[in-house]
Amino acid sequence: MAYQAEYIWLDGYQPTPMLRSKTKILADDVTDPPIWGFDGSSTEQATGDKSDCVLRPVFSCPDPIPIAKTFVDDSVSLFTSVTFRKVPHEKRKSVPNLARG
Repeated sequence: MAYQAEYIWLDGYQPTPMLRSKTKILADDVTDPPIWGFDGSSTEQATGDKSDCVLRPVFSCPDPIPIAKTFVDDSVSLFTSVTFRKVPHEKRKSVPNLARG
């Protein structure tokens, strides 16, 4: 059975980044959430002409607070944002070890 993976990351707003998230439905046989692209221009993580960004997983666990248990094995995953070339986003360089891989 499929499950919901909640992708959570910090945006690029300064001085205080905000949490962002998006949900992806994953097949049961997918044990680790894959990288996932997004438009970084709406999160202050890229300019409009170079807006492709990638979410790279750094931590994943079962959903500790399932609000609507639609799927059996929902998960929550924390991600770091990197450029499409997998370079840490300039506003996330304070934690470069999270983008290695």
